[in-house]
Amino acid sequence: MQKNWDIKGKDMRSLSAKLAASELFEALKEDEAYRIHSQFESGCNLALPPFLCFIGNKNEALVPYGILLDKEDLPVYLEQAASSGCFRWNEEERTLYSDSIRLCLKNTRIYSSVIQKKDYSIDREGLSMFEGHIDWDLPTGFGESIGSFLMTEKKEVEELYQVFLKPKEEAEKTIKRWIGRGRGLTPSGDDFLMGLLYMDRICPILEMPFLQGLKTLIDHQYTTDISGHYYHCALEGYFNYVMVELLDALIQKNSPQMKRCIDRIKMIGSTSGCDMLLGMAAGVNFIKGEANI
Repeated sequence: MQKNWDIKGKDMRSLSAKLAASELFEALKEDEAYRIHSQFESGCNLALPPFLCFIGNKNEALVPYGILLDKEDLPVYLEQAASSGCFRWNEEERTLYSDSIRLCLKNTRIYSSVIQKKDYSIDREGLSMFEGHIDWDLPTGFGESIGSFLMTEKKEVEELYQVFLKPKEEAEKTIKRWIGRGRGLTPSGDDFLMGLLYMDRICPILEMPFLQGLKTLIDHQYTTDISGHYYHCALEGYFNYVMVELLDALIQKNSPQMKRCIDRIKMIGSTSGCDMLLGMAAGVNFIKGEANI
């Protein structure tokens, strides 16, 4: 919904967001300046170190620390945001504002994409059902299909399995082969590890030294800012909302919902979703005890 506001004598456009992530409200601080980190056709990122707040609409996806706009409001927002150096937060009005636009979150619906880390007792049947819905011929950013990669790079994947339980320094050496590997805003190696982090969230497989080693490399900027944001989110339990829906499907062994979630995941980015599915499939192999380690 668009309105006009007059602040200090200046006519200003105003929009109301469609949905906003619950964790975002804990991160925003009164009057602090949040610069625009990056802008795309589907929206833009505000820098909330170590996180990024994506404001826009990319296939109606609900992402951690995100704000979803109505599609018809997106062109207006992008036009005004392009001329805005930064945004500030007004807690009383629950509004993000710049020199040229206000984004009101006061009556916005809230979503939560947090997954508590625990063993959800997802049985072998549920995991096999998940595997049955994966298209093993899906291309990944590694230049191979999901199925082909797990076969041809089996040794490298199993070397990664071996450091799940090893000391931090040893884990770091192996993680370095994956983190930041590939091209793009979220390199394929990062998306692969994100898939593993998701599986660890619902069926714990990674010991603390592994997670500490990964965090150290993220903090030392071994990858892109955007991948770093998603890593920090995953380590705190925040994922794309479709991953929450997938968890429900796995617990309930709801095959149709599982397939719908996988179909939506594989549409993320150019190959990001497929690379995440690859990491999730590798995690399932480990959980089912089929890894040769």
